[in-house]
Amino acid sequence: MRHIWQLMKTNLKKNYIAIVLAVLSGAILCFIFYAIGNLSADQTLSKIKVGVLDEDESFLSEDFKHYLENQLNYEILEKNSYEELSTELIEKDISVIIEIPKNFQQQWLQEENGKLIITSLDDYENAAFVQIYIDSYLNSIRILGKSAQNDSDVFRMLLMEHRKHEIPILTKSALTIDEKELAHQEGFIYSAGFFLMFVFAISVIFAYMIVDDRISGVLNRIQATPVKPIHYIFGTGIFGLLITLIMLGIYLGYLYFMKINTGVPYGTILLLMSLYALFTVSFTMTSALAFKLKNTVTSVMIGFSTIGCILGGAYFPIEMSPKSLQSLARIMPQFWYMDAFRKIQENSSAAIGSHIVILVLYTILALLIGAVLFSQHFQKN
Repeated sequence: MRHIWQLMKTNLKKNYIAIVLAVLSGAILCFIFYAIGNLSADQTLSKIKVGVLDEDESFLSEDFKHYLENQLNYEILEKNSYEELSTELIEKDISVIIEIPKNFQQQWLQEENGKLIITSLDDYENAAFVQIYIDSYLNSIRILGKSAQNDSDVFRMLLMEHRKHEIPILTKSALTIDEKELAHQEGFIYSAGFFLMFVFAISVIFAYMIVDDRISGVLNRIQATPVKPIHYIFGTGIFGLLITLIMLGIYLGYLYFMKINTGVPYGTILLLMSLYALFTVSFTMTSALAFKLKNTVTSVMIGFSTIGCILGGAYFPIEMSPKSLQSLARIMPQFWYMDAFRKIQENSSAAIGSHIVILVLYTILALLIGAVLFSQHFQKN
């Protein structure tokens, strides 16, 4: 035990920069939780944006835009050209484009049933509702057009009277939580995903330490001292785990003292994040023992972390991915980590025992491979 403690103190003195980075990473996680959580909640609860291209510029087109803004509570974005609105639609700043053609009002006065052109991409739900609301509006206009008998002044008067007696449209939010709670839950999921990236980034320093010990011959000289290989493994591994737990402690401390309800119990957060941190340390030691060059170790760790985070749903739900990628994601530990959090947020009584077991098995596998590589190194020397 004394030798393990001595190795830990030596590593702390030699790699104080890792401690600084762990503290900064913990603070950044807190910022991500706050900033992205609020941004996501604002986008989710914000008004639906629609693009309108008004080529008629008549009283009827103005009444239609009033209907969109005041009765449907839509946010209207008007541009002078279809190309500008297309850019907004492609960038998903608006849900649909509504084109009001020339002579739109005149067509209704002549009982020709003018049409509005709707363009959408993949926002099928909002596009369908917009179409239903437009059809309802145009049914009313059809009656007014017949009553006006091709008289624009009468038609305008009827529109004004119709606006005064318009029937309000009752709407109800599909969300059962308030904005603050939604921001906390969204902020937690995103910050939990970034934790996966940060813990690997910090572990790169830990990996460099092991590679340096191999190159400088520290591992070879251990055989001539009372320090045994098992002491080195535990002393170095505990140091790596301690660094990641510093980051985790800052993050959890922020959640606890701010009394934030993420939808996941604090104990579960601590357990899952600690398990993943332990897996990362094990994977780091294995990588540092398997490869001789720092560049190779860095490439392996960053590659595994990046691919694992994308496939595992760290930045977006994997339900958005093709079925083949969803199946592939299940071989990554990041998937089981993120899926456990999402399941608990959806159902507080969800069973995640299998997720925990799988993370433990991944950790044991990485430790076993690292132990084999470590023993082979000593046998060669």
